[in-house]
Amino acid sequence: MKRLMICVAATAVALSGWMAWAQKPAEAEPNFWMKKKLESSQHILAGLATADFDQISKSAKSMNNLTQIERWTRRTNAEEYRTQLRVFRFANEDLVREADKKNIEGVSLAFSQLTLSCVNCHKLIRDADKSDSAAKAPAKDAKVDEAAPK
Repeated sequence: MKRLMICVAATAVALSGWMAWAQKPAEAEPNFWMKKKLESSQHILAGLATADFDQISKSAKSMNNLTQIERWTRRTNAEEYRTQLRVFRFANEDLVREADKKNIEGVSLAFSQLTLSCVNCHKLIRDADKSDSAAKAPAKDAKVDEAAPK
């Protein structure tokens, strides 16, 4: 049991460090909703470390509510984004179910799945931002034909 808790904590720390390193400067300061979801995930991890299932369940429910609000503010219709939201919602609901059963292994697995869904969604958003930036940027190799009529 102790090994499982150490493994989950080490994984969360490693993923957070990697995510912080991988973020581009524009993403260094997450928006209001992301800050709140990050706080909730930190409370979930603290609940995991202390086997405080009430804290885990309460924080997961809070995160789910924040996600619903954020979904409306983001207003994207991209199928990939909606898919990531469904994966996140399922992992979050599983987290609440397992916390209600006081199943530490189930909570640990659900939290890992939740964390992976966050990483995948943020990767999707970063990739979409890169594509949008590339589409808006003028081509560097474009040559102006000076002889062309204007």
